[in-house]
Amino acid sequence: MREQEYTEIADSINQMVGRQAVTPKKIKSVIKEAKQIRKTQGTPGLLRFATALPYQFFTPQELEYIQTTPQYRELSARLIDLLVAEGVISSFEAMFLRRQV
Repeated sequence: MREQEYTEIADSINQMVGRQAVTPKKIKSVIKEAKQIRKTQGTPGLLRFATALPYQFFTPQELEYIQTTPQYRELSARLIDLLVAEGVISSFEAMFLRRQV
């Protein structure tokens, strides 16, 4: 089931930017890396990682565009849910992230 979620999220992102920016495999890799960073560097390390992450996949113009699309909030919520499901963040932390999006 989660495999389908990775594919749907990747497809949504790629459709928004109009190019093959991410793949399901890359999203899995990022989540695996986030888990490792959380274990070794804690929340501050995870925040640094998450802050820099979008710039590895998107141009500043693409990021600005993504944030203005109607799908941004829904996609953000889906990604946050995926992080909870994968054990990267807690439900409590997810609540704070949803408020910031």
